[in-house]
Amino acid sequence: MKNQKFINHLKKKYDRNFFYFDEFMEESLYSEFGYFSNGKVRSSKEGDFLTSPEVSNFFGVFVSKWLISNNLDNDSNVLEIGAGTGSLAKQISNYLSKDIYVTELSKNAQKALNQENIILENNLESYMNKNVGAIYMNEILDNIPCSVGKQIDNQWFEKTVEIDKNENLVYGQVEMREKNIDWIDRYNFFNNQDNDLEIQLNSEYFLDELIKQIDPKYLLIFDYGFKYDDRNSKPYKSTIRTYKDHHFSSDPISMPTETDITYDVNFTFLKKYFSNNNFEVQLIYQYEFLDNFGYGHLYQELQDKFNQTSNIEQLKIKSELVGLEAIHNVRGLGGFYSLEAKKV
Repeated sequence: MKNQKFINHLKKKYDRNFFYFDEFMEESLYSEFGYFSNGKVRSSKEGDFLTSPEVSNFFGVFVSKWLISNNLDNDSNVLEIGAGTGSLAKQISNYLSKDIYVTELSKNAQKALNQENIILENNLESYMNKNVGAIYMNEILDNIPCSVGKQIDNQWFEKTVEIDKNENLVYGQVEMREKNIDWIDRYNFFNNQDNDLEIQLNSEYFLDELIKQIDPKYLLIFDYGFKYDDRNSKPYKSTIRTYKDHHFSSDPISMPTETDITYDVNFTFLKKYFSNNNFEVQLIYQYEFLDNFGYGHLYQELQDKFNQTSNIEQLKIKSELVGLEAIHNVRGLGGFYSLEAKKV
């Protein structure tokens, strides 16, 4: 479906006849025409996808326990990157005696956060003197624009998006930029067996800026992704996909600005990145993280309440149990990764 205003925007902004995929993803998601700049708050029932804190009101309980276990309920402050609806920040605030600082790029989500009186500031420099001891983020890195590489006869090429003579978006390829080849070399991502490689250099830049500006002692990251050694067992050539109305949607260039463009986060890259920056790293599945911070006890407590009540109260508890099961299910949200990084 052609979006002529968006195509005109691309033509005006770039002085070449192609765009690298990370440029296209950036414009499709975050430009004035972008997916996150228009319409409803996307991470909501009325939007296009749900994350763990929208699925279960108890997700914040486990993150709160992690914060408390690292003594972050005392003097230092906490920052959430990409707060969305603010659901997770609100849940955590119920268990910590402090405000949660947040950032959020979506204009519509910003409006919702302001209405909830959540402390929102997108300029990272403003947090330099706020004594932020921990940063957490849930399903954020998969929306940071990535480049796409493909290795052909030992030479790396990069996917592009072009505007053809009929003003339609089509794919092309060019020789890979040196900065992306360097990223592949530094993280040793070779032997991709004809799969596309999502080059997450922009995520590295983003994390560099977080560490430089804020210098947190702890980071906690939840997202869907993979370990690179397991990549070739995946049944698809590319992990890039789109979402709309809570379902998989079309190819990214089919409905530009109308769908969420996302991809699987490379947790082998993240683990090495944090290790290189003097952090101790623990990488586990989300369901294991929940187990470590009392999932079994909470679930049993709710189950006991369910058995002791009836009628409307029982329906409410049943809904809470279903939400807990959803964020713990290894075939769903529980199968996401949880990365904990502690400054050495």
